[in-house]
Amino acid sequence: MSPRTIAVSREIPVRNQTDVLVVGAGPAGFGAAVAAARAGARVTLVEQGMMLGGMWTLGLLSPFFDNADKEGLNRELRAALQERKAWGGLWDISFDPNEMAFLLDEIAVAAKIDLLFGTMATEPILDNGTVRGVVIENKSGAQAILASVVIDCTGDGDIAARSGAPFELGRPGDNVFQPMTMMFRIGGVKEEYPRDDIILWYKELVKRVPEEQVLEQVPFNYPAIIKLPRPGEALIQWTHIRRCLSTDGDALTAAILEGRRQVKNALKLFEEIRDVLGDVHLLALPSVIGVRESRRITGEYHISDEDVKQGLTVKDGICRVRFGVDIHEPDSKKQTCWAHPGFDIPLRSLVPLKVENLMTAGRCISGSYAAHAAYRVTGNCLAMGEAAGRTAAEAAATGKSVRELARAGAVTRQE
Repeated sequence: MSPRTIAVSREIPVRNQTDVLVVGAGPAGFGAAVAAARAGARVTLVEQGMMLGGMWTLGLLSPFFDNADKEGLNRELRAALQERKAWGGLWDISFDPNEMAFLLDEIAVAAKIDLLFGTMATEPILDNGTVRGVVIENKSGAQAILASVVIDCTGDGDIAARSGAPFELGRPGDNVFQPMTMMFRIGGVKEEYPRDDIILWYKELVKRVPEEQVLEQVPFNYPAIIKLPRPGEALIQWTHIRRCLSTDGDALTAAILEGRRQVKNALKLFEEIRDVLGDVHLLALPSVIGVRESRRITGEYHISDEDVKQGLTVKDGICRVRFGVDIHEPDSKKQTCWAHPGFDIPLRSLVPLKVENLMTAGRCISGSYAAHAAYRVTGNCLAMGEAAGRTAAEAAATGKSVRELARAGAVTRQE
């Protein structure tokens, strides 16, 4: 019988010591690293993929929701993409993912951020509940990075959870979570297909193929075509992979395989509507699958359903969420959507309980199942990252804790 555990003891080299260490280079992590570096901090940014941008680039995710009314990097990216003629597409808030990747590289290099691609942060370095850095693994083997403040932008809250921070998962009652989606990019879309009608093609499809048969191939009945700035190109948001948890390696692998199977099915179904959509063909599969939901790390402030409904406003608000609650149901083909008056994300929601020298940013911050379904979009994640980066830089410079700064509401607000 094989042993269930083994003991491993090793010494590993310290790669570097920095002021702010950001784990994950998606919208939140990119925002955190750039904001901290521009505030004068030494910054190391660790990314397991080979590109900055996370879901924007590796995941082929657009539109750029909750971007239009925000300043800071939201405005900067929007303006730069417009100048490059890489902005527009669906609802005038979509972008070319390749140009986004080039742009993010340029900004990060200009900010003198210490970048590490192909690198996974495997565990926190803890000293009596205080995070002193993380252990990383890459082609150089295992190394340690030490930091005054660590910002967990992994999406799944990996570092926070492994540090002992409490967290929630899924909806109240049964902890079931929203499905994943594997985006994909197509070419050959007819120019005359209406730019902002995301579902006309699907309505035509189910006139020709019984919807029951369609849903057997791709189990979601409100998909979207997202036209991009380049003529004939679009992203497709259609696949749904349910009850696979992204924090479980085996489940994540199964989800990726199922996602690609559904993409193949989708491409075959497009053949039924060539006269509507065009003679479309696959241009690109994503490098990562889209995860809507996993851990929500419990913080100094927990954004509640009532906060969303009442339009929470707080002195430490870092940005205003205007995107509606959008729940892709875990166990059915439908979406549950409802509007709200707009609510603040408190800086305190980015500071986990029970752990020091650690912040979160992105979809893993502290909030309810419904609140998360509104703040998880990328414009908000970018703004969260900026607030975390500025706060971490101040903490490193002054010796104050991020918890102390968050409780004091020491942050510049972004509308």
